[in-house]
Amino acid sequence: MTDADRRGGPYRGTFPNAWTLVRIRDVPVRVDVSWLLIVGLVLWVLFGRFGTLLGDRGPVVVVAASAVATVLFFASLLAHELGHAITSLNRDIPVMGITLFMLGGVTESTREAQSARDEFVVVGIGPFISLVLAAAFGLTYVAVQGTAAAAAVTGHLAWINLALAVFNLLPGYPLDGGRLLRSLLWMATGRPYRSTRWAARVGQAFALGVMGIGLWGLTDPDGFGGLWEVLIGFFLLRGATQSYRRARLQERFMGSTARDYMGSLPPSLDPAETLDLAIERVQTRPSLVWPVGSPLRGGVTLGRFDRVPEDDWASTRVADIAYDGDEVTVSADETMDTVTDRLAAAPERMLIVVDRGRPVGLLTPSLVAGPDE
Repeated sequence: MTDADRRGGPYRGTFPNAWTLVRIRDVPVRVDVSWLLIVGLVLWVLFGRFGTLLGDRGPVVVVAASAVATVLFFASLLAHELGHAITSLNRDIPVMGITLFMLGGVTESTREAQSARDEFVVVGIGPFISLVLAAAFGLTYVAVQGTAAAAAVTGHLAWINLALAVFNLLPGYPLDGGRLLRSLLWMATGRPYRSTRWAARVGQAFALGVMGIGLWGLTDPDGFGGLWEVLIGFFLLRGATQSYRRARLQERFMGSTARDYMGSLPPSLDPAETLDLAIERVQTRPSLVWPVGSPLRGGVTLGRFDRVPEDDWASTRVADIAYDGDEVTVSADETMDTVTDRLAAAPERMLIVVDRGRPVGLLTPSLVAGPDE
């Protein structure tokens, strides 16, 4: 069993090494190793707060309340992301997965919404769910006033979900608020890529402001009060900048197809050939990826060869290490504004261009970006 099998299949998103916990509507719910840091931090912060509120009830009550509140916090975060994922699926937008990581959660799709209305609904459902949860926990808090531990937990969860909703509504692209701004600009202008660039610029300014607040906090000699803001600001700045560059490319691609940007491709490898023989052909024709089979069955990269111990090359076939054709191919006539989404989700960020099932070229980020990017 490969690492990809253990982690839930051919997920090619931002966190390829995350571990799958469960699948919901065939969408993998994953956790990145960095998520353990935020779990520990949330548990520690809640333990301190409940220690003050419930200290007279004994350490067992404090620990139990902290653990329950931590679990409910991440359940709330997951509900927020599931709202995005399920709403996307209901609008025929394929979802690669949901990942919980150090800075929260992210839902990744293989393509964007096809209309401003769909974008608004898909994005808006997340903060809406957080607001509903805040109201539900708030009402529960009122109902359990006679039980100190239950009141402390539900009261904190009400405020946390309210804060989560408000934070995500801030115009920090790619936060939900930034994407909502983009959808409104799209509705107003009818220009999705220009709207993305404008929203991303606002997001960059917002991220720099958050980082500035964090850097100011780091000047405090008594601690690291601004470190979290710096990390969040950096994450938002990177996301907004990547989105801006991608929108520029997509604008440039309008009217172009994969055929217009593809590079050369070596001859196909025989899927039945063993690696010790195939490597001789690979070494005589340097390439990032080789097509496998005629008609095409898939593709293989040098990295796939490297994962097999050299002692096993004589007993391992090319077909055993090749990516499936559906994962690594794109039609030569597919428009480039959609090819960029496929390329971002492709294994090792490479695609084989096919024309009527025959491999005719190669697409990589460098070929797509061009020399001026």
